[in-house]
Amino acid sequence: TVVSKDIQQTIKEKFGEDILTEVISMGVDSELFNPDKKDDQLREKCGISGPFLLFVGRLTEKKGARYLIESMPAILKDFPESKLLIIGTGEQHQGLISLANSSGLQESVIFAGAIPNNELPEYFATADIFIGPSIQAGGGDTEGFGLTFVEAGVSGCIVIGTDVGGIGDIIEHGKTGFLVKEKNPAAIADVLVSILGDEQKLAGIRKNARKKMVSQFDWQSIADQYALLLKSASAP
Repeated sequence: TVVSKDIQQTIKEKFGEDILTEVISMGVDSELFNPDKKDDQLREKCGISGPFLLFVGRLTEKKGARYLIESMPAILKDFPESKLLIIGTGEQHQGLISLANSSGLQESVIFAGAIPNNELPEYFATADIFIGPSIQAGGGDTEGFGLTFVEAGVSGCIVIGTDVGGIGDIIEHGKTGFLVKEKNPAAIADVLVSILGDEQKLAGIRKNARKKMVSQFDWQSIADQYALLLKSASAP
């Protein structure tokens, strides 16, 4: 079994088209990650009164956080009250802080560091938009699947990602979220600016994303897929 079509294709390229593989994704608890976890007090705690943008992940090359930070000046021109909250640590942490400071974004980019997993549902449900600007890093490393996109989507948060690795298995552009080209701050800014003022459109996408992602990625659905696979494998 593999968690995404991208990994499935890589295996077939390496070992031949005849190798048997089944795509069964990682799952989420859709009761734990739920729009009902929205908490306006969290906004106040973080000092956010305008659009709440969120990044969650290790601060490594393949997560592409620098491109999100580089998109902020263009976003702030149209939505000056926007704030980006970055949750996570990693080898690029200090470098990204320096990038934000040198770009004059000290008041607009908040580095929260590591936050316990059991507290993340409130952040996903409260944020307006989750952005994961992942890239294919040096050596070919990229997102195998992208579970945070599912966690955000089932929480009622709009998701923006790049079409690399397994992210395309999760986001259907314009219907359950948005896909942009990797390493492209202008593309990130363009999408954000185009949707931030259209709450009616965002409400529809939130509803579609929650419905689709629960049906595909809730743990019960994943368990059912494994059950069918095991029954098939053990059949005489």
